[in-house]
Amino acid sequence: MDYYKLKDSDIVFSGLALGTWGFSGAKLWGPNDDDESIRTIHQALARGITVFDTAERYGSGHAEEVLGKALKGRRDKAVICTKVRLAHHDEIVASCEQSLRRLGTDYIDVYQVHWPFKDVPMEETLGAYEELKASGKVREIGVCNFGPGALDMAEGHKIVTNQLPYSLIWRVIEKNGILEKCREKGISIWAYVPLAQGLLTGKYKWIDDVPLERRETRFYNSSWKQGRHSDTGFEDIIFPFINTLWGVCLETGFSMVDVAFAFLKAQDAVSSILVGARDRRQLEKNIESYGKSVPADVVERITRLSDPLKEAMGTNADLWQNDDGGRMF
Repeated sequence: MDYYKLKDSDIVFSGLALGTWGFSGAKLWGPNDDDESIRTIHQALARGITVFDTAERYGSGHAEEVLGKALKGRRDKAVICTKVRLAHHDEIVASCEQSLRRLGTDYIDVYQVHWPFKDVPMEETLGAYEELKASGKVREIGVCNFGPGALDMAEGHKIVTNQLPYSLIWRVIEKNGILEKCREKGISIWAYVPLAQGLLTGKYKWIDDVPLERRETRFYNSSWKQGRHSDTGFEDIIFPFINTLWGVCLETGFSMVDVAFAFLKAQDAVSSILVGARDRRQLEKNIESYGKSVPADVVERITRLSDPLKEAMGTNADLWQNDDGGRMF
């Protein structure tokens, strides 16, 4: 396992982090056994994963409760990161107190702004986070889905991470200035949906392989009526790419997950890759792939193959919404 110290902080991130959305019982993932979720978290710790990401909205707090139970007696071994999708001062402070109770801890390592808001002053939002940090309830402040404009609005506030959708299939942050802005400000990029919700695992070769309820992102045509966007999607270029990538994997002996992680590990601005795992079996597969050493020439080859996707997908990095150019301003 690789480890990275966040800039101007004493917090160390493991290169692979475990997300808990899949433990929440949310509709997208379906029900999950809490005991198996807890065993999966324990296995992650045993295998060197120290960073756990959750949110107050994941299953209306259920994911936080599961994580809190799993880390009871193990709190000192974990870096807990949670987030809140509220922007006003009093709402943020109240939500933090509720998260602390659900997590069974008296501090959060990285407290994150889940989405930026255009209609609430950034000073009010981040001011609340800084008050929580000054009180000792939060160690560092992170953000999620912040584009160049939101990052500029946050100028003067210390932010250690920006959690962003980034993968071989979704390289939009390379085009719209987010990646460069994070690099310029010394903010670590925390890549989420690195396997494109299963598209980069090898189990979905064509659109018919993808369960209907999984077709909610802008990867897919809005005619499936699963998401809230109105785009035509990118199925016509994603699935040919997947099948070409599959051929490269057969040729080189690496799995699709191996090369998907290798692509992100090669990006200097990425400090950690956030993965989900419904159980210990899935977790072990992710850890094994993360540990693979994929030659640089293979990484360069798959990157070139994904360049047409990067060019076709525009500059809206929001995976779920296209109204007004998406929420990642």
